[in-house]
Amino acid sequence: MPYFNNDDVYRQFAKEINTKADAEIDKLTNEIAETKEKNINRIKNELHTSIFRGLDLELNELNADFSANLNRVKNEYTRVLMKRRHELLDSVGKEAREKCLKFVESKDYKDFCNKRIKNISLNFCKKEIEFKIKKGDKVMKEAIDNHFEGKYNVKEVMEIEIGGFSATCYQMGIMVDETIDNKLKERQQWFYEHSDLAAK
Repeated sequence: MPYFNNDDVYRQFAKEINTKADAEIDKLTNEIAETKEKNINRIKNELHTSIFRGLDLELNELNADFSANLNRVKNEYTRVLMKRRHELLDSVGKEAREKCLKFVESKDYKDFCNKRIKNISLNFCKKEIEFKIKKGDKVMKEAIDNHFEGKYNVKEVMEIEIGGFSATCYQMGIMVDETIDNKLKERQQWFYEHSDLAAK
């Protein structure tokens, strides 16, 4: 049987106590490190979530403001563009009308009137015709008097503002519109529909 003195026993117990204490310290150190890491990660995640939630809210507000401003700018641009297009279309129509009025004052208008009346005299109704012409249009009146073969009467009307004529055969229920006003209106309508200036 081995003999142990007090020093040996003390050393033996001290060694065992230190071994157990070191193991407990290591265990506690690991637990503390794990707890610390978990808490740091949790705090990081909470901060990350909080920061990004705030950023998301700010970003949403900025996006809403940007969309509102963009829509306002688009609407203003569209309004200005539509106004400018309308002005350009009107200026084209006005210029075309002025050229038509100049044409009516030229000698070419007399040729136009004679040709149109001769054509209608040959190819239109052989019954009585009612001509409507612009008030004070002596050139057209003269062309009808000189070149229309058949019965007719002439009415001067305010509705025709440029020139030309309309002819109606009431007995046969037919009418032809050879007014420059109508031709200009048709061409303007075509231009409005086919021009790149027209609103899409």
